Amino acid sequence: MKLLMLCREPRLYSCQRLKEAAIQCGHEMDILDPNRCILKLMENSPHFDVYYQPKDGAPYLLPNYDAVLPRFGTASTKMGCAVLRHFQAKGIYCLNKERAFLMARDKWESLQILREQGIAVPNSQLSGVETDPKMVIQKMDFPLIIKTLNGSQGIGVMLAEKPQSAVSILETLKQANVPVLLQDFVEEATGEDIRCFVVGDKVIASMQRIGQEGEFRANFHRGGSAQPVLLTEEEKQLAVRATKALGLVVSGVDLIRSKGGLLVLEVNASPGLEMIEKTSRVDIALQIMLYLEKMVQS
Repeated sequence: MKLLMLCREPRLYSCQRLKEAAIQCGHEMDILDPNRCILKLMENSPHFDVYYQPKDGAPYLLPNYDAVLPRFGTASTKMGCAVLRHFQAKGIYCLNKERAFLMARDKWESLQILREQGIAVPNSQLSGVETDPKMVIQKMDFPLIIKTLNGSQGIGVMLAEKPQSAVSILETLKQANVPVLLQDFVEEATGEDIRCFVVGDKVIASMQRIGQEGEFRANFHRGGSAQPVLLTEEEKQLAVRATKALGLVVSGVDLIRSKGGLLVLEVNASPGLEMIEKTSRVDIALQIMLYLEKMVQS
């Protein structure tokens, strides 16, 4: 197969591992920046052309790939999804479709969809831009979590321990026109969560993430560590349900074990491979490639 990965940073561990797995399986893979793509629509023509402009050359027409793997970051969501939709219109299989990718990238919309599907999430609140932060926080308990709607890797996630600090943060973000959501801080989790890596209908790898001392976020990029974890059947089923609820095929589902039961914190449409491969010792890149082969050939 001839494959395309949409990614701005081809040197990243996840990109390199997926390319290695593709070559191991006898496939070719291009890694291209979606922000360098040019999409073309023509009057009365069924063609959805995609051109690519390299840094040091003229744009050229991209071939009809067998499949596309989206691995772009939050800064490229809009253009990356536009490119994905173009390839979908050409009938090319995309490992996570444009609409599912967009839903997962919006933290609030994804929480709404999960709850509509009966999946438990932390108590959460979204407020309109004309609301008063002093009034908004009256509906929440403290400490609380403040999240920007499009952050990743723990960026844009803040802990407000007291009402005064929450108001200060919310007023600053409101002034900067940055939409946020509020969530209960699950204290009994003690800065730990579980990352489940889902491919298709099953969890293929998992790990327990542990926040650095004094850090409430368990993300690897925030200095967190990880250890192997044995999932219950309920946890596996919940991760797959959350993935399907958003229409994703590949995802990283973050779970938290609260005193009230299991909660889904977030569903990531482009989960990193490095920490979870090294922790679980599962060749996730190869598993993704084998799944992709099966879907393209079916």
